[in-house]
Amino acid sequence: YDFSAFKTIADIGGATGHILTTILAAHPGPRGTLFDVPDNQAPATELIHARGMTDRVTFVPGSFFETIPSGSDLYILSHILHDWSEEQCHAILANCHRAMVAGSRLLILEMVLPEGNSFHPGKILDMTMLATTTGQERTEYEYRALLGKAGFKLNRVIPTSSAISIIEAFPA
Repeated sequence: YDFSAFKTIADIGGATGHILTTILAAHPGPRGTLFDVPDNQAPATELIHARGMTDRVTFVPGSFFETIPSGSDLYILSHILHDWSEEQCHAILANCHRAMVAGSRLLILEMVLPEGNSFHPGKILDMTMLATTTGQERTEYEYRALLGKAGFKLNRVIPTSSAISIIEAFPA
């Protein structure tokens, strides 16, 4: 994915910042906001410092169920939505939608289940998620519906060399 066009990237629920700092290391232009629960601030600050990103990444503590930092060009949810129920996902996505400015994009990094009975590692994870959490893995159709309920339009699903896909959406 080409991240070079963005000035500000917000990693929502980004834990210690591994994904955000990896993106920023490959793209010198953007600055980043790492948003996660306060308990992750110390390990995130440590990783951000170790990767030489203290001047480009700001840690913002909070809960994505309450509010999300506003004004970024790009919002990333990596391995977030599969943990939560439809209602909880809607709350997270609604908060993302409220935080976005004109022209912002949303990237969701998750497994996208294929239709039918063909094997995919996400189908095994789906059974685990259904048994241990309120979450689930989803098909493209299910992501399209979930995003639509929160005011987004699914633009495209980009496969990667792993089982994870990049789901790109815009505010509708």
